[in-house]
Amino acid sequence: MLNYAGSKETKILNTVCIMLVLFSGVARLLLYGTEITHNIIIYAFYSTAAFIWISQIRRRVLQPEVRRNLIAAAYLMVFWMGLRTVKYMFLLRGHFTERYAWYLYYIPQTFCVLLMFFSVLYIGRPYDRPISRLWKLLYIPAIIITAGILTNDMHQLAFRFPEGMINSSDTPYIHGPFYFAALLWIFVLFTAILAIVLIRCAVPGRRRKVWISLVPLGVGICYLVMFFVDPDNILQFMFRVPEMVCVIFAAFMEGLIATHLLPSNDGYGDFWNASSIGAGIMDKDGVIRYRSEQNVSPSPEQILEAQEHEVLLKDGNVSLRSHAVQGGYGYWTRDISEINHLNRELEELGDVLAEENAMLDAENKLAESRFRIEQQNKLYDSITESVRLQIDRLSSLLDGLSSEEEQFEQTMKFACILNAYIKRHSNLLLLCHQGREIHGEELHLAIAESLEYVRLYGIKTYGSYRVKGTLPGESILTAYELVEAVLEAGIPGTDAVLVNLNISEDVLALRMELNNPRKVLSNRSIQDKIEKLHGTLEIEMDQQTEYVSLVLPLGGEWL
Repeated sequence: MLNYAGSKETKILNTVCIMLVLFSGVARLLLYGTEITHNIIIYAFYSTAAFIWISQIRRRVLQPEVRRNLIAAAYLMVFWMGLRTVKYMFLLRGHFTERYAWYLYYIPQTFCVLLMFFSVLYIGRPYDRPISRLWKLLYIPAIIITAGILTNDMHQLAFRFPEGMINSSDTPYIHGPFYFAALLWIFVLFTAILAIVLIRCAVPGRRRKVWISLVPLGVGICYLVMFFVDPDNILQFMFRVPEMVCVIFAAFMEGLIATHLLPSNDGYGDFWNASSIGAGIMDKDGVIRYRSEQNVSPSPEQILEAQEHEVLLKDGNVSLRSHAVQGGYGYWTRDISEINHLNRELEELGDVLAEENAMLDAENKLAESRFRIEQQNKLYDSITESVRLQIDRLSSLLDGLSSEEEQFEQTMKFACILNAYIKRHSNLLLLCHQGREIHGEELHLAIAESLEYVRLYGIKTYGSYRVKGTLPGESILTAYELVEAVLEAGIPGTDAVLVNLNISEDVLALRMELNNPRKVLSNRSIQDKIEKLHGTLEIEMDQQTEYVSLVLPLGGEWL
């Protein structure tokens, strides 16, 4: 079984489709030669699987053009299978209607591969950027090829019958130019499809999963080899060539969807589960559709009440707020147990102070507690101050969430970018507080997580990292602050981000490239920090690409 990201419903329905295909082969094997009409049963199995897949495409595929292409291709496959059933069951052998049903095979054969080609052109493209309209010109040769085959009786340039077209099913025929044009058309387009898939899987995260979409092609190759070795083997008998072509086509496209080369909405629940924000979404019927693992489970009444004012949960240790969104309500929680714990400690200390003998002891403990809290507060204040801009911006985004679904989704994705920086920057400050030296791998992980959420926002990203040893924490913080400043200046607007980090024994070199950023970085506070560390920062704009280059000399302990 393939291991890919997808909802439970998707996996169940895909399994049902596979079982229907297997049942069709078993039905042909068991019913062939009996009085039971197995062709209609087989067509029912395949068409049912096709319509299940069509419903899957409508539900999962995000890009409208890709969705339309795949649905049209699926209907063409149903049409093809229906033609075969009609041809072999209802048309007289040798009659001209049987011959025209055969000619009609080439409509789905020609246009399915073209629709498949149009679909893979969207791999790696932003959601709102369609392909060039010039690609639609490919419909012209497709129409010419199918028209040439459908009118074969007039010119016999696709199939020539030396003994005449009467009883053509029982007489040999010769392939003509239109037939070879149809074969060349399928070969060229399918080769282009494979090339596009392999080229646009050059991003490391995608390259590791591309094999999933290539598995059906491997099955198809094995099927062809078995066909040429032994055309009468049992597999060829159970699954005929047109049926295998349809199954392999659907499985190949499903592999592209499953590996997210073609964007789909499967796995949204995983996003919420992995989120460090305690949040969830409830529909208008009071059913909670998504919630993060770190979140509690409030009741629908509490979520509705939290729109007006703060609601306390879990004995007052969790604060709940909510906001109406399109189709339901979004809610989020905040853990205030530490504050309550500190308040309870202070109350207990107040009770102890009632007695004079216990007062001195309590006073000493309170002094120690205050000192510890003061030190923690100073650390937390320094962390809060260092990410003040991002916290304020995140708070503003959450307070001003749009009721429109698309705007709400984009806002939450940008909030994830800010949240990732706040979390990682705070972690780096804590590490810096524990010791002045920090391993360079921490900077690598911080930048990689930020780029991951930038990629979720819909922007192409690529990171290259060569790090070793430890280096001063201030250098790491400055480099990460520069990365965030460049990203926030360029988003929204930029459609591609490249980061190259190279930490050697004596220097930290960071280079960023942003294609078509919203604005070029201009941040004097970062420049001051870099000059204090005796580093250099260069910012250039060449046509629509921004180049940012940071070099910091180091003096850490190297491994």
